[in-house]
Amino acid sequence: MKKLVAVVPARSFDEVLKNKNILSFGNSNLLVNKVKQLKKVDLIDEVLVSSDSKKYLDLVKSEDIIIDHRPIEFAALDSNFGDFVEYICSKVNANHILWASPTSPLVNSDDFSSAINKYFEIINNGYDSLISVNKIKRHMLDDNGPLNFRFKNSLRNNEKLPTLYEFTNGIVIAPRLSMIKWRYNWGFHPFKVEMNHIKTVDICNEWEYKFANFLKKSEESFE
Repeated sequence: MKKLVAVVPARSFDEVLKNKNILSFGNSNLLVNKVKQLKKVDLIDEVLVSSDSKKYLDLVKSEDIIIDHRPIEFAALDSNFGDFVEYICSKVNANHILWASPTSPLVNSDDFSSAINKYFEIINNGYDSLISVNKIKRHMLDDNGPLNFRFKNSLRNNEKLPTLYEFTNGIVIAPRLSMIKWRYNWGFHPFKVEMNHIKTVDICNEWEYKFANFLKKSEESFE
């Protein structure tokens, strides 16, 4: 059995960007946009939206999906993500769960279909999950100094840099039972789906929100 449920988490509070998950986008808002994208994917059996906000859930209750009014202990800023993963798994009757964030609005239905097909090819064939990433070939540092280069002229060429990956939060798929075991929504050996830079936009602040809207309007102008 390959039943797959798509989960859209939509917490109401955000410290940086107020009402982040329901900001206007296109002809609707980020939450409705994501639900509509997922409903177009034949490989998804059901869509579940989980939110602590009745207002958020009311926005999608007409979409013929599963509505989950999330208890506040799984939505507070200090809540444990592992507890939330276990909670979601207890609400889902499926072998596999796809997580789709409203704040990655440029990941579309075709991207989800492609990722799901790839997931069923690779799961248990050396990989335990699938995630979307942005491949980075840049000189990266943290507070302790270089992560993937050193101060030597011979290692300054971008082509010689070790590859790093940014987790983009656009698509995550894994077996439900594995998520319960990990207390996380992806595992230790994920298959990395590389996405182009446009699709890796994950809205965390006002600038990223404006940029995503700009890209959406640019995309529509070529349709």
